[in-house]
Amino acid sequence: MSEKTKLGVVGCGGFCRGNHIPNLLKNPAVDLKTLCDLNTDGLEQFNVRRITTDMEELFADPEIRGVVCATKPDARRDIMALALKYRKPLFVEKPLCWGEEETLKTVDMMKEFRDFLFVGFNRQFSPLMKDAYELFKKHCGGTATTIIYRIVGEALIWPPAHYDAVINKKESTIIHEVTHIFQLLHFLTGNFPVSVHTAGGGNVDNIITLEYPGNVTAVIIAGDNGSVGFPKEYLEINGNYTTIAGYNFTELEITACKLFERRRYPYTIAGREYTTSHVEMEEKLRAFRSSITPEEQSVGYYYDRQVHVDKGHAQEMEVFRQLAAGEIRRSPIDLYAGAAANLIACEALRSHTEKRKIFPDLNKLFRNS
Repeated sequence: MSEKTKLGVVGCGGFCRGNHIPNLLKNPAVDLKTLCDLNTDGLEQFNVRRITTDMEELFADPEIRGVVCATKPDARRDIMALALKYRKPLFVEKPLCWGEEETLKTVDMMKEFRDFLFVGFNRQFSPLMKDAYELFKKHCGGTATTIIYRIVGEALIWPPAHYDAVINKKESTIIHEVTHIFQLLHFLTGNFPVSVHTAGGGNVDNIITLEYPGNVTAVIIAGDNGSVGFPKEYLEINGNYTTIAGYNFTELEITACKLFERRRYPYTIAGREYTTSHVEMEEKLRAFRSSITPEEQSVGYYYDRQVHVDKGHAQEMEVFRQLAAGEIRRSPIDLYAGAAANLIACEALRSHTEKRKIFPDLNKLFRNS
């Protein structure tokens, strides 16, 4: 067996502890050597060789081939600067940063290292979305197409710091969350939107309409006022008298005049794997929601027993490992892809503020590049 790829992680909060760290530890080709966070409480449970509060120490380690960054967005530019200094491939969680000005500054800072920056948009790596992409190209391409994407969560069960940031301090979920779907739509269509129009709450609870070249229109229903007892995400593509429907990464259907196909994808609860209809998965979601205790809700941590669908997190970590190991030469979701999702989000917010359709100018990303 070839030598394992040594990686490090900086920013080990709840999401990282529930997703990235376990996925890296389960990957037989990864040697997760170092975890770095200002709060190291509880990190010893992962049984890695080195725990530190000094992120430059992590980057300076000659054994570490790449670094996963899962800090808050306002801390990421300093980490990107270290990746540039030590020439270490960097996986950085979405969003890349805040705001248009900061996005353009980040592009200017990192453009020479663009191929080795991997922005954490995981959904295109999920088995369901890979299949949806292939079915879309095979059965719906070249015709007028409508796409609906629902991404609605429940703010009541968020970690308190995240709730405070979004609900009280008005950090936008269009930046926090909907950037995922802007990038996914680029993956599915191969294009960036020519127009964006947002109605709704601004920082939360919106309907966003996007027009793409080739007579493709997409509507994103995004919010935080739903229930986790109902599936968070749903995809529907209609084109060429064909419908493709994806139910929360669990079940995919394609229906046409003489065609019907259903595919199911495994999900886990407390480590136990299930492969069921989306209806049965929804029953488990409702059971999970009704069982959340006030103590759990006070900290907003449920990774040990909630319904885990495959959104592509493990696969994106494996692709990043390949980048860090030199097995692939270019990030599949690079600096410019991450920045483009940010700028579309900024234009969606501007559309809400100005109450009009916006025509994004993404060429600004490439000026002076």
